[in-house]
Amino acid sequence: MKPMQIILICLFSLPVFLAHNYSLDPSAITTISALISVSLLVYCVCALLINLRPGAIRNTLGLATFSVLAIYFYAQFLSYYLQGSYFNQQFFFHSNFTTLIETWSVYYPLALLFIGWAICICVVFLYFRNRVLRSKYSNELLALLLVSALVLDPGIRDAGRVKIRSMTSPGIESLQQIDWEQSGLDRNALENFYEATGVGKNLVLVFLEGLETVYMEESIFPGLTPNLNALNAQGWQLNNLNQIEGTGWTMGGIVATLCGTPLVYESSLGGNNILFTRFLDKAACLPDILRQADYQQVFMGGASLDFAGKGDFLKQHSYDQVLGRAALRRQLPDSSYLGAWGLFDDSLFALALQQYRRLAAEGKPFNLTLLTVDTHHPGGEPSSSCSPYAGIDNSILHAVHCTDYLVGNFIEQLKQHPAYEDTVVVMVSDHLALRNNAFSLFPKDYERRLYFNVLNSDHQASSQVLATPMDLAPTILKMLDITHDASFLVGIDLLDADVQRSDRNIDDPRWENIIRYINSNYLTTTENEVLYSLNRANWDEIDFVNHVENVEFSQNGVKFNATGNDPYFILPELPSFQQKDFRIYITIDVEQASAIALYYLTDEDKGYSEANKLTRQTEAGTNQLVFSLNRRAGQGRLRIDPGLNSGKYFIRSLEIRS
Repeated sequence: MKPMQIILICLFSLPVFLAHNYSLDPSAITTISALISVSLLVYCVCALLINLRPGAIRNTLGLATFSVLAIYFYAQFLSYYLQGSYFNQQFFFHSNFTTLIETWSVYYPLALLFIGWAICICVVFLYFRNRVLRSKYSNELLALLLVSALVLDPGIRDAGRVKIRSMTSPGIESLQQIDWEQSGLDRNALENFYEATGVGKNLVLVFLEGLETVYMEESIFPGLTPNLNALNAQGWQLNNLNQIEGTGWTMGGIVATLCGTPLVYESSLGGNNILFTRFLDKAACLPDILRQADYQQVFMGGASLDFAGKGDFLKQHSYDQVLGRAALRRQLPDSSYLGAWGLFDDSLFALALQQYRRLAAEGKPFNLTLLTVDTHHPGGEPSSSCSPYAGIDNSILHAVHCTDYLVGNFIEQLKQHPAYEDTVVVMVSDHLALRNNAFSLFPKDYERRLYFNVLNSDHQASSQVLATPMDLAPTILKMLDITHDASFLVGIDLLDADVQRSDRNIDDPRWENIIRYINSNYLTTTENEVLYSLNRANWDEIDFVNHVENVEFSQNGVKFNATGNDPYFILPELPSFQQKDFRIYITIDVEQASAIALYYLTDEDKGYSEANKLTRQTEAGTNQLVFSLNRRAGQGRLRIDPGLNSGKYFIRSLEIRS
C-alpha cells in the first residue's frame, strides 16, 4: 500500500469513525464495516487514478473524485452528529443554501473544519500524484473491490435495501387504490371547502423545542422541570403521544400539529423547493379554520423565519403576523442580546406577554403561537436570566431547566390577566429531542414520548389514548368550542370516544405511502398546476374597469377602493379551460358582508351574462373562496366582481389551478 493511500485512508476514516460514534444505535460491527468500506473505496480510487496517464486529466479527475467523496463522508458525519442517524428525509429537508446561511452562526466551526480537512485531502493527492508507481492490480479487480466497498457501507446498504423494498412493494398511483375505511384516513380532507363558526376561547399554543417527557421524570432528572411538573398536575396530558415518520423535526412537528397530516411528500415535487412555496396549501390547517371563525392570529419564534421555509408556510396558512428573529429583535431593550439561533427564550416570553395583552385588549378571539429555541440540540443555550440545573452540569439540562422556569413564569403572568378565563393553553413538544449532549443520560429502555399538556380546558379524555401530532388540531378545535366542518387527512378528535382507535396503522409503510401520495398530489399545488397567479402576474394586463380607484399592488396582493355598488376587474387572456377542471382560489378581505361573482365566457356566449356566473357569499373580514369552472368556460378573459358595496377591498391571493 502506497503512502498516499495510507494517508488518505486515515483522513477519510476520521469522519466515518466520528459519525458512528454519534450513532443513536451504536454497533461495533457496523463501525468496522464502515471503516473497511471507506478503506477499500479510497484504496481503489487511488489505484485507478494512478493508472491514468500523468497530466491534466488525472489531476482534474482526482480532485473532482476526492471532493465528491469528501462531501459525502462529511455530510454523513454531519447527519450522525446532528440527528444520530444516516441520511433521511429530515436531513435532505434542511439541505439547501438557505439553511446554510441561517445556521452559519451556529455551525460555522463545522464548516471551517470541513474546509481545512478537504484542503488536506487535496494537498495529499497533489503532492503524491506523480510520486506513485502504477497499480499492479487490473482495473477489473479494482472495480470489483470498489463495488464491495459500496456494499459494505452501512448507510448505502440500508438505503439500497429500503429502495428495493419500495420498488417491489405496490405503489399508490390513484385514489381508487386506497381502502379508506381500512386506512383510517378521511377522504373529505381532499376538499378544502369548510366553514367555522362560534365565538371560541382564546388559544396560546406553545411549541417546546425538543422537550420530551423524559426530562420530566423525577427518577431520572430530579428537580429538572418543577414548573412543568406542577402544571401537569393542573391540566390534561397525553402520555402516549407518538412521533412518527415526517414529524421528527421542527417543521415536521409544526406541520403535523397544525394540519393533521405528517410532512411526507414525493420527490417528484422537486424536493425542498415545494416546501418553501405551496406545500399542503390545499390542506385545512388549524389557523385556517380559526381565521374562518374570525380569530386574530400571531406566531412568535426567536429563530429566523427563513429557516426551513417556516415563515412562508405559516403566512400561507392564515397567521396575520408571523414574527421571527428579524422583527422581534427590534423590540428588544438590548438588540445585541441574542443567541446563535436568535432570541433567547426569556426575551421571547417577555414579548409574548405584551402580545397577549394587546390581543386581549382588542376583544376578539385570538391564537398566539410560540416556538421556543433555548433547548435546541446539540448543546442548548439557556437564557442568561436563569439559574443552572443543580443536579448535573450539562448544557442541555441547564437549558431545559431554564425553559421550564420561563414557561412557568409566563403562565403565572397569564393567569393574572382577566382574559385567561377564556384562554386555553396548550404546551407540546415540536418533536422528540434530537441527538444532544444529554443523550448518554437517557435510560436505554425508556419509551420516548412527546410532551402535551392543556390548561384551562373543560374537555378531557383518557391520558393513555394512542395519539400522534396529527390528532392535535382537531382536538384543540374541540377544546376551543369551535364548530366547523373541516376534515383532516390523518388527525382525529381525541375527545370523541367514537373515533378513538387503538389499532391505527401508524407504523405501516403502506399507510405512510398513501399519505405521501395524497399530500403530494391532492393537498399540494405543484407549479405546473398554476395557470395564473396574481402575485407573479403582469399587473398592467389586469383591467380595473368599473367603480375602482386607488389600486395598489404589492407582493402581498392588491388593494383598491370601490366607489360604487358594481366594481369589477378583468383578468388577462388565458388559455381555454375546456380541457381540464380548473379552480380559482381567492383570499379577499372585505369591510361588509356581500357576494363575490365570477363571470366567464363560453364558445357559444362571448358576453358576460348571468347564465355564465358563479357566486360566493362573503362575510366582513377575510374570506377564502374557491370557484370550480368544471370545463364550462371557453377561451376568454375572466371577470371578477369583488362585492356589491363601496369601500376598501384587499385581495391577498388569487390563483387559477388545474
